[in-house]
Amino acid sequence: MWDRLSPEAREVMRLALAESGQLGHGYVGDEHVLLGLLRAQASHASSLLQGHGVDLASARAELRRLSAAGLMPRSRADDAGALRAVGVDVEAVRQRLVTAFGADAVGAAVWRASRRPWWRGGGRRRTPLCGPPLFAKRAMYLASCYAQSREAAAVTPEHLLRGVLRDRRPAAQQRPAREGDAQRDEDGEPEKGVRCARARVERDPGSDHRDRQPDEDRDDQS
Repeated sequence: MWDRLSPEAREVMRLALAESGQLGHGYVGDEHVLLGLLRAQASHASSLLQGHGVDLASARAELRRLSAAGLMPRSRADDAGALRAVGVDVEAVRQRLVTAFGADAVGAAVWRASRRPWWRGGGRRRTPLCGPPLFAKRAMYLASCYAQSREAAAVTPEHLLRGVLRDRRPAAQQRPAREGDAQRDEDGEPEKGVRCARARVERDPGSDHRDRQPDEDRDDQS
């Protein structure tokens, strides 16, 4: 999903991560993506939000109010903060690794380290290098599938805004979604994102849905 983001959409997600950190939320949700869109003022998505009376200052204030009222998801354990307390700066470690091996190699290593083999139950095991949990994953998925349905070359900030608006769940219910999770639109039909996933399965019925790489078995047995 990340590799389909345009440079402008990547900047939106970077700003969303920064907003989450400033608010001390410990996760990246749809609300932080909206803040990222508002900060990326050059995009049409930002202009659209501001045209409907949504500005960055008021959005931040509303999120602080909801947090104070206990209506936002609770922050997860801050592993990076715990390591910082004993003198280990996770971000500095990441930067040294990127300098030595490159961003792609570090990203691939973190991906592999955070996945459990399917015979051990599958799923993810978080590490400090994974960053905060991405609760906005479903919105990004819907944005990606909409961009694909329009034959767009990449996912733009406007697609991200549509994905957030289509992900109508309350913030407290946002969790990283599985690709097959179905949601029906106003006409009772599955979301375009779900149809998009089904089309990929039909084209490649032998694809592995357990989120593991082909050589993972050999690595775990060695």
